[in-house]
Amino acid sequence: IVGAHNLQKIKSQLEAGENVVFLSNHQSESDTHCIFTLLEDQLGPEYGKIASQIVFMAGERVLRDAIVVPFSRGCNLLTVYSKKHIDSEPELKMAKMGHNQKTLKKLGEMFALGGTCMWFAPSGGRDRRSTETGKVELSPFDPNAIEMVRLVAEGAGALKKTHFYPMALATHNIFPPPATVGGAIGEERRVNWCKLGLAVADELEDEPLDPSLDKAMARAAAKQQRAERAERAYERMKEGYQALGGYEQ
Repeated sequence: IVGAHNLQKIKSQLEAGENVVFLSNHQSESDTHCIFTLLEDQLGPEYGKIASQIVFMAGERVLRDAIVVPFSRGCNLLTVYSKKHIDSEPELKMAKMGHNQKTLKKLGEMFALGGTCMWFAPSGGRDRRSTETGKVELSPFDPNAIEMVRLVAEGAGALKKTHFYPMALATHNIFPPPATVGGAIGEERRVNWCKLGLAVADELEDEPLDPSLDKAMARAAAKQQRAERAERAYERMKEGYQALGGYEQ
């Protein structure tokens, strides 16, 4: 584990009834249990308890892919259809969008209650081994995905008490994803014995927008701020990934 001092800070924030959001890369469906194992084994039962209470924003496949379902058991899940899969069945697109709206409403209720620790992957999918470099490359963060969670917290009146931390996971080899995106249910998967790593970077902090800007300029500035926030979160996550030896997996 890299960044244990930030986990100590997170523990205090959660105990104070504030919310924490991990902006993480994602390497396999076993990431939920990898996080629990790392925190409990490396930092003790108090941190294992935090891991056991994390709410994971997950793709809905975790509930219906037979080989993946066991990794979802015992976890707190809010499921969504990612952009990569929401259009895969055009006749179900509206139902999928309605499901996502219900999920975000529930997340807002949890933020309003306070003391919620949430994990999600702003890339919308798992990191895969590159055929060009042979390394497990990181997927870029989507600024709109991060903004979505911020807007949910803001709508719940909880943005000021919601803290965002970049997290890096080096967990690819324990249960590698298929080489291609969007495969059929039941695709072949392999489980391996390997080293695991987790890094938590410093909390992201935002500078307020200039209140003197007119509406058009404020919109442009807000859009730029979203892009810069996502890039900053990604770069901090990448630094943690490099510290863990993620590219050497």
